Amino acid sequence: MSRLETMFDELLSGKGQAFSELLGGYLRNLVSVYDTAHKESFYHGFVLGMTALFASDYIIESNRESGYGRFDLAIIPKDVEKAGVIMEFKVADSEADMTDKAKEALQQIEEREYVTEFRRRGIQTVWKYGIAFCGKKVEVVRGQY
Repeated sequence: MSRLETMFDELLSGKGQAFSELLGGYLRNLVSVYDTAHKESFYHGFVLGMTALFASDYIIESNRESGYGRFDLAIIPKDVEKAGVIMEFKVADSEADMTDKAKEALQQIEEREYVTEFRRRGIQTVWKYGIAFCGKKVEVVRGQY
């Protein structure tokens, strides 16, 4: 299994800390601080591009409406017995603010009921991830539906 497959296996298994460490490694090794200048859109595109590998078993949706708002990224299993993932991204101005931003992102998923699309499709397990970025650093908090 490749490192990228391992990273998404951790994500799809609800192992937020392991996912965060692997994603952080990709940011540290592949990304320039100049790349991150466009803030959230860069990180969004970076993670979205990584999900292309899983398009055969999952529906990947970006910036779609669900519930009372628009989520950043969803990984919806074609097999309703598998777990899905909803992600909301935030950018922190400093490393000290990253945990609060990640919690804010998770709260947004909850308050705006982004799992509505998963419920409609009959998916029972959804891992919710609030993800904060600051330069090449990442902080992940996880919830579950």
